[in-house]
Amino acid sequence: MEITHGTRWQSFPSPLEQLIRIVANKTGQIFELLLYSSVYLGCAVAGMAYTCCYLQGISPSLPIIVVLAGVVFSVYNLNRKTDEAEDALNHGKRFEVTSRLEKPLFIAALLSYAIVLVIAAMSGPATVLVALIPLISGIFYSVPLLPRTWHYRRLKEIPAIKNIVVAGAWGLSFSLVPVFMTGSSPSLVTGVVFLFIFAWTVVGSVLPDIRDRDGDAATGVKTIPVILGVRETRVFLTVFNGCTAGCLLTAGLLCLPLTSCGVLLCSVVYSQACILAIGNRKTDDILVDIISDGQFLTIGAIAWLASSAVSLLILPGSVMQPPAAFL
Repeated sequence: MEITHGTRWQSFPSPLEQLIRIVANKTGQIFELLLYSSVYLGCAVAGMAYTCCYLQGISPSLPIIVVLAGVVFSVYNLNRKTDEAEDALNHGKRFEVTSRLEKPLFIAALLSYAIVLVIAAMSGPATVLVALIPLISGIFYSVPLLPRTWHYRRLKEIPAIKNIVVAGAWGLSFSLVPVFMTGSSPSLVTGVVFLFIFAWTVVGSVLPDIRDRDGDAATGVKTIPVILGVRETRVFLTVFNGCTAGCLLTAGLLCLPLTSCGVLLCSVVYSQACILAIGNRKTDDILVDIISDGQFLTIGAIAWLASSAVSLLILPGSVMQPPAAFL
């Protein structure tokens, strides 16, 4: 008897089919946990920390990476606890996962920040102060602490200000923590790194606002996309990205090697690709949560390749001297 194509599929071994479904289901659950618990973002921050160290001529170390990744993991999980109303509308799946694991994630966020402060304290009070900037900014960002007589109670409700505050906090942390933890002094390169992270964070914080514009509008949060619209926001980000790229490369050429300027350029191009791609409701979640948030997995790898390439060009037995701007 002839066996049709449909019959062959129906005769697929059911135990194996069940095993594949179980493995696929568990894999999906693990991925969602890593993504929505900010563990994935923390891993991307490792690349971000490496890049900032590379640009400043600082040897990346585990304590620096742990401090920066721990701060990001903690602040994002603490902020989500105060953003439940928006999350319920904008991120149903994320809200489901984080609500189910609310207590463990909250405890993990507190423990993570405690570890961060202990490690930072070993490098002095300046490092502790810088490490606290994102937490303090996050409190004013999400908690209604502004006077009741004001029209706004939280910084996140003030158009554009919230993006500037977030970008400033991350810019200061990622530019200064590596400096203070290695006993170095801030320099022109530190300023370039600050601008680099500031510009990336502005773009990275507005992209989710484009995706979440409906939920933000429904809850009264007036973000840039809610006010301008998607197309106009994309134009705004393109102009902003272009202007900061010009400033970065101009300043970078004064104090950075060409390879470092190349890393900066790669990051700007990556950000611009995300700007051009945002606005498609079918792919915005992947773009924002994976591609944009994971940008420094790619940029960090490029920085590592650039560093490795430079090391290979150094003659055996010679010692590489940092640029004068690093001294």
